[in-house]
Amino acid sequence: MAFVPSLGHGNLQFPPPWTNPGGWLANRTTLQCRIGCIEKFAFRGIYDHKPGCDCWWYTNGTRIPGEPTISDDSPLRTFFDDEDRSTKPWRAPGTSKFYPCGAFGGNPSGLGHKPLRPSLDAFFESLKVPQNGILRGGCGYGMDARDVDFPEVVTSTYKSGSVIETVWGISANHGGGYSYRLCKLPANGKADITEECFQKMPLRFEGTKQAIQFYNGTRVYFDGMKTSNGTFPPGSEWMRNPIPACKPHGEVSFSPECPDGTQFEPPVPGAFGFGVYRLDGVAGKWFFEWSIVDRVMLPPGLEPGQYVLGFRWDTEGENQAWASCADIEIVD
Repeated sequence: MAFVPSLGHGNLQFPPPWTNPGGWLANRTTLQCRIGCIEKFAFRGIYDHKPGCDCWWYTNGTRIPGEPTISDDSPLRTFFDDEDRSTKPWRAPGTSKFYPCGAFGGNPSGLGHKPLRPSLDAFFESLKVPQNGILRGGCGYGMDARDVDFPEVVTSTYKSGSVIETVWGISANHGGGYSYRLCKLPANGKADITEECFQKMPLRFEGTKQAIQFYNGTRVYFDGMKTSNGTFPPGSEWMRNPIPACKPHGEVSFSPECPDGTQFEPPVPGAFGFGVYRLDGVAGKWFFEWSIVDRVMLPPGLEPGQYVLGFRWDTEGENQAWASCADIEIVD
């Protein structure tokens, strides 16, 4: 199966998340994150943030509550520069405040950001907010994904104890690392899903082998880097984002060539950069034409029924954590 790249910041691509109606873009060479966007960026007549761009579900302005558990000189670090990144979510994975399936625009309670608006121009205008410390980026008063009736949600079926393939994509590379989790669907539905439910069932990776998959289906395998030290919940496994951003993390980092080098060694040739580069201050081309593939182990002995797979990406480049949720059915 071929996968398309993300257009926003980052999101789950497979199993199909709630935000991918019918899972119809999973095997098409089209920009996936345009699902649910507005006006000229919209597909299938889904406009005005209903259900909202597929890669815009996250938590903005979030920071770790204590001291970093990933040390300054750890190889798990993804940014090595002069900026203080000691509060970023990746520095103590899993500890920062997090909307478990994301909030559109990252700031559902506002946090001083302008509200969502129905036009494309007004939407991008809402992003031009003061850079108030950690509250960079996003827009205000967006929906919590748990409260949205997404259309044509796909349910993927697996057996308890099986190993499943997961795929996610980046378009704005904020480094950090990620975890997959499982939550049994509450009796009253997804509105009752909590971060605490996901924390009870973190999933483990099958070894450290990862792959970059390109548009044409070609895969290149490499050894990733995972950790269970200093993570939350204790012992949960997190995988470092294998894609290095450019040096430094300022405006030059938007260059697709990384003229000053990368934050660390790329896992495969060409797999590096910020993702969305800028020309004269304007967002330019999205050029990540590949996705990241992992193999994740479902626990044995799961009760058959409906579950939700959660993808949590704790970043190190910003005080942001990105989310996707997908419906899963466990069968005998």
